[in-house]
Amino acid sequence: MILISHRGNVNGTIPNRENTKVYIQDAIDLGYDVEVDIRFSDGKFWLGHDTPQYEVGLQWLLDRNDKLWVHCKNFQALTNLINTKLKVFYHTNEEYTIISNLYIWAHNIKNVDNRCIVPLLSRGDLKNWKSVDVHGICSDYVGVWND
Repeated sequence: MILISHRGNVNGTIPNRENTKVYIQDAIDLGYDVEVDIRFSDGKFWLGHDTPQYEVGLQWLLDRNDKLWVHCKNFQALTNLINTKLKVFYHTNEEYTIISNLYIWAHNIKNVDNRCIVPLLSRGDLKNWKSVDVHGICSDYVGVWND
């Protein structure tokens, strides 16, 4: 099972560092995959959850394609990234979303299997998780998974 850092967080949320290139790379250097939020606006890619905050080049993303799970936050990001090697997905409030690598981002954690990535964002979510055979877990607390 893979552990995916949520926006670069490893041991809890640090909102002013989330979705920054340095923070993402720090999580990768620790051995984690990372879920990032990407927008495409004004002909550029931007990292940022609620707004486009940090400009990022396509090549930077592609150089890390084996470690990134790209949550496209707008249609333009999705259409510009869908034909790359990146693992991309788009969702708003759906229970399940298909990722471009054919895994499933599953917000309904009652019905999952080994093709699913399950977001367990809080420390409590991780502690209460009934271990099920899933492909991966995305959390702000991946660093304490084995605590």
